[in-house]
Amino acid sequence: MGLRVLQPSVQMLIRRTRTPRTSLLSLSTITKSFSSKPKQTTSTTMPSYIVTCKDHATEEEIAAAKQEAKDQGGTIGHEYTLIKGFQVTFPEGTVQTLEHHEHISSVEEDQDVHTQ
Repeated sequence: MGLRVLQPSVQMLIRRTRTPRTSLLSLSTITKSFSSKPKQTTSTTMPSYIVTCKDHATEEEIAAAKQEAKDQGGTIGHEYTLIKGFQVTFPEGTVQTLEHHEHISSVEEDQDVHTQ
């Protein structure tokens, strides 16, 4: 078989439809953001918890609960004003016994909350 020569109009069409490499990378990024596959992340963040103190807990008792969390290796993050409580992070794999503290009513994993 012989080599076929394309007509000049077809060659021009091919040149016009070629997409620059940067545009393909952008398109790839855009389509990945619409992908239905869940994102795989390698999180290096420490587990975070919301600690709620008992309703009758005083400021000193709340401070004692925070100190207990610090003594167990936790780092106090946000301190709440609407509820008697705080957010604390712990190194991965540590065991917390904050739920047994006399002034704490609950310890819950900090997570996203969605409405319907």
